[in-house]
Amino acid sequence: MYIPAHFRADDRALAFDLIEEIRLGTMISSGDGLDASHLPFLVRREEGAFGTLVGHCARANAQWPTWEQAPDVLVTFVSPNTHVSPSWYTTHPRAPTWLYAAVHVRGRVHLKTDREAMREIVVAYSNELEPPMSGWSVDSIPDYVEKLLPGIVGFHIEITDIKIQLRLAQQNGVDDRLKVLAALRRGTATQQQVADLISRFAFDDAGNLLRS
Repeated sequence: MYIPAHFRADDRALAFDLIEEIRLGTMISSGDGLDASHLPFLVRREEGAFGTLVGHCARANAQWPTWEQAPDVLVTFVSPNTHVSPSWYTTHPRAPTWLYAAVHVRGRVHLKTDREAMREIVVAYSNELEPPMSGWSVDSIPDYVEKLLPGIVGFHIEITDIKIQLRLAQQNGVDDRLKVLAALRRGTATQQQVADLISRFAFDDAGNLLRS
């Protein structure tokens, strides 16, 4: 991923925070030509040298059998994102641009195809992602879970590299940044989500990230 200096963030904890918020990643591999699957992921921050992603896919998915021979993969995560109009700026001339946060994870796949390992992954998904007040628990459907297991394949991705791009208008002067933020606050639900993302971070007058 090409990352201009203004947009680069080197913070593994922040990368994991963003992944856990976005959840849906695009898993790209090149075992039999390029292939991609859109899958939700769990994060194990302390597992392995740089952390681990945990996931599963349908056994009918033709991508997973290629991972044994070509286990190196790229998983991309992209936040809510939006167009920026030149009319929002004070300084001119300006061109339209796009705002987003993105995390790219490179790693090596380890398949988990035995029944117990797959059950652990399914249970972990439900325990971590089900809203605490929903009243539903995976423990209420043990027989149904057993029926699902033959149809999936689990995996862990041993992370080897993480890159973050925060493209949040920080290359602009303070006045332009505030005008962009105000315009997003008045915009669509997605634009308001991008505004919330911008508001999470503090930048100095030169656009350097101070904290997250």
